[in-house]
Amino acid sequence: MGLLKEDEIASRTRMIGPWDYDPEEKMLVRETTFKDFKEAIGFINKLAEIAEKINHHPDMTVCEYNRVIVATTTHDKGGITDNDIRIAQEFESILETYD
Repeated sequence: MGLLKEDEIASRTRMIGPWDYDPEEKMLVRETTFKDFKEAIGFINKLAEIAEKINHHPDMTVCEYNRVIVATTTHDKGGITDNDIRIAQEFESILETYD
């Protein structure tokens, strides 16, 4: 699994959802807000289950009480790979199940 180039990252994330690419950190970042803390934690737990299955673990943070920030990169490759794209896709799929 190789690193994706910036144009490839832009193209693929554009098809997924509103993910931001931080070229300095070489990281994809996405933020969303839920109705309450319990819903935010439930979302993180669902994404964590998938992350475990594919053995790729994004940084996940709950800010305030209902805002979730997910950041993903492939540390051992030094940038974005297909695994990061998959995490982004799974994030959006789970998010679709919420109001």
